[in-house]
Amino acid sequence: MGAVLLILLAAFVLAGRQALHIAHQDAGAALRVQASAQLAALSQAVADAAGRGDYSAVQARLNIPIAQGNLQRVEYTAPDGRLLRQQAPPFRVDRPGWFAGLTNLVAPVMQESLVVDGVYHGRLLIQPSTHAYEDFLWHLGSRLFVLLGAAFVLLGWLTYGLLKINLKDLDRLRATARQIEAGDYSTRIPIRPGSPPELQETLCAFNHMGAALERLLTDLKQNRKAIDSAASVSETDLAGNISFANDLFCIASGYTHEELLGQSHCILRSGRHDAAFFAQLWETISHGQTWRGEICNRAKDGRLFWTASTITPIKGDDGLPLKYLSIHVDITQRKLDETALSEEKERWQVTLQSINDAVIVTNAHNHVVYLNPTAESLLCIALEDAVSSPLKSLLQFDRLGDDEAPACFLAPDSPQLGQTGSARLHTHLGQDLAISYSCAPLTGNGGFGAVYVLRDETEKKQLLDSLREMAFHDTLTALPNRRAVEGRLVRALRTAREQAQQHAFCYIDLDQFKLVNDTCGHSVGDALLMDLAQTMQAALPEHAYLGRLGGDEFGLILFDTQPDAASTVCRQLVQRIRDFRFEHKGRRFTLGACAGIAPITQSATTAGDLMIQADMACYRAKSEGSGRIMLYEADEIGFRRLEAEMGWAADFAQALEANQFLPYRQLIQPVSSSGQPHYEVLIRWQRNGAIEGPAKLLPALERYGQAPILDRWMLEAVVSYLAAQPGDHAVYFINLSGKTVADESFLGTVCHLLDHYGVAGERLGFEVTETAAVVNLADAQRLIHGLRERGCQFALDDFGRDASSFFYLKHLPADFLKIDGAFVRGMLDDRRDQAIVRSIAQLARDFGMRSVAEQVEDAAMAALLNDIGVDYLQGYHIHRPEALPHWQPVSHAGTARPPQLTLVR
Repeated sequence: MGAVLLILLAAFVLAGRQALHIAHQDAGAALRVQASAQLAALSQAVADAAGRGDYSAVQARLNIPIAQGNLQRVEYTAPDGRLLRQQAPPFRVDRPGWFAGLTNLVAPVMQESLVVDGVYHGRLLIQPSTHAYEDFLWHLGSRLFVLLGAAFVLLGWLTYGLLKINLKDLDRLRATARQIEAGDYSTRIPIRPGSPPELQETLCAFNHMGAALERLLTDLKQNRKAIDSAASVSETDLAGNISFANDLFCIASGYTHEELLGQSHCILRSGRHDAAFFAQLWETISHGQTWRGEICNRAKDGRLFWTASTITPIKGDDGLPLKYLSIHVDITQRKLDETALSEEKERWQVTLQSINDAVIVTNAHNHVVYLNPTAESLLCIALEDAVSSPLKSLLQFDRLGDDEAPACFLAPDSPQLGQTGSARLHTHLGQDLAISYSCAPLTGNGGFGAVYVLRDETEKKQLLDSLREMAFHDTLTALPNRRAVEGRLVRALRTAREQAQQHAFCYIDLDQFKLVNDTCGHSVGDALLMDLAQTMQAALPEHAYLGRLGGDEFGLILFDTQPDAASTVCRQLVQRIRDFRFEHKGRRFTLGACAGIAPITQSATTAGDLMIQADMACYRAKSEGSGRIMLYEADEIGFRRLEAEMGWAADFAQALEANQFLPYRQLIQPVSSSGQPHYEVLIRWQRNGAIEGPAKLLPALERYGQAPILDRWMLEAVVSYLAAQPGDHAVYFINLSGKTVADESFLGTVCHLLDHYGVAGERLGFEVTETAAVVNLADAQRLIHGLRERGCQFALDDFGRDASSFFYLKHLPADFLKIDGAFVRGMLDDRRDQAIVRSIAQLARDFGMRSVAEQVEDAAMAALLNDIGVDYLQGYHIHRPEALPHWQPVSHAGTARPPQLTLVR
């Protein structure tokens, strides 16, 4: 719009100047005409006065046109040289002074000689005044300027109105362009019907261009998205500094965008490529060519990764690179696979060259294409001689055992299915070898083929025969070993089930054999076993199968034998063993034996169960004395009790891990009101939804040596409970087994737990039975002294049941003497029990101990005990056992257990 107005203004200025120029020319012409007229008129008047010689009149004539403002200057030169001059004074005008310079009107100077009737009267010179014409031009120019200005304003307003109407589309075009520039590529310009056709075509073309641009950018975004999801993309300047990196590039390299921008690509160098590699790369791209290759890079965390890279120069209008675009496809896994494949290929090539198996590779027609060195040695033929030969011409087989003939070696074509087997190979050198073989088909672009693997099993077969003999026979006695006995027992069990036969299995355990080993050495013991095995073998019937199970234990299977006959055979064998004499360095040893018999019938379950039954019978026989024979009877109460104890002992460890044991307590109430209350800690088993007492569990644990484990568990359970109950001031007594009393490490365990949980020893007491203390007197003394030094108290339990020796009582510094409950229960009806209780209570007082009566069942019993002077009462009348309040199992997750050493005796 401004340009249009400037053009109009320039046009108006030029038109005004042209009009002024025309007026200037006309004014100049009029001025010359006027000057000629005035010169003529003034010449006539001056000539008359000059002819008379009246120069005053001449002067007066000259002043008239000056005064009228018609002339600017007038001069008269008389014939005698006199000069009359008249100059018009300065003329005041109401127009700018610059306008005279702008009009540039030049008044002409005109002169004429005055000659009247041929007489020369002088010369007249005039210069007309330009003020009138300048005024005319000023008024003309002013009006013309006003007129042109009005026309200019009117024309500008009209032009502005027209342009404003037509430029609305251009404004919309500009706004739409800015929206597109801002990223809104879907914007279009509405085309008005009243717009000029050229503008309509322009807007239509712009809309088409926008749509094409939107499609192009959409395609570019999709392509960019596809590239970003599949490849790492980066841009660098001519110096190799990174100016752009997509997300996948950052993920692959481990750097963030901020860490990469401005950094050289050298940040990713792994050191795997030399300088010549990068020199060739830069030479290629600096000359405007695309470089393609594989590069090993190093990520931020030091990890190496490979990329297939394409680096393309982005060129300017001059054809020179402006920057470089790099597209990298991660091929790390492919490189790893190639490396692994190469290593695997090399490994298998080396393996085939070095393995001891013969490897033969054939083509689809079963012709040899490869032999490894072992195959060359086995077949006695070189590779170059065997290549292209039919495989069947190189081998001669016999079947080995029940295996099928190796038809795959002899077929005219390679096998379609794999096959394995054993055969006997006849070599060209006349050797007869036992081999195992396998053949597997090969498939691939080159057609079918097969791989054959042959292994010389001759030495192995011989060795296996020897090992088989060793595996099922005892190397010392040459008798069948435990594995052979178990295998024969399985066969006997099978015949008993399928053929209704009855057999017997006998478990024989020698007595006093350990004495021979301890006194004479194991070598002498081995010699004794060898002689005894021959003696036992000679004493058995033909249908007997004798084997050594291990150590001094033997297993005997009697086929087709009833239990009574088996008992007879075992008695004879035991007697034969008792009659056996063994001498060494003047010493004569006599052995004994016990035997347990388990019948093998149709109802028998497994060979393992039979061995357990015979072992249990032997265990019971040994418990009754040397030389005893025991027949296993499932319904006999002794075996049922033994089996139950074995089951309890077997379930003990699992129950301990599952926290199935619960500590209970029973109050030991002092008779006097000033006495301190005590509790005896009892064990309960939460088993199969019921709470069971210790009556069955403790004998089983004592029998199988697991009682110390329970004692230690109970100790930590009570100590941890006391640590959690600082307000409980009662003394808690824990029962100890005989093996725990004999365990030298138990005292250290008690001290460690007291220190670990911060519990005072005065809050803890221990009970040990009289029998356990007497059997381990020295250990009991050591344990009692050690515990009393820590403040712990000690009670001698079940006193009066066993020996009740005053010697032992004297040397056991116990704090409490617990009267056995059998005497307490009968004291109301039996004066002897009452006398025993009274004497034990008095004995406790005399020894400085306090007495405790167990199993107090009613008030009468409690009153009598009070009269006798018993210090403490315990029983269901006093308090029924209850679970420890708020007790929680001890968890050892993440804590170090104290070292627990057990003395092996």
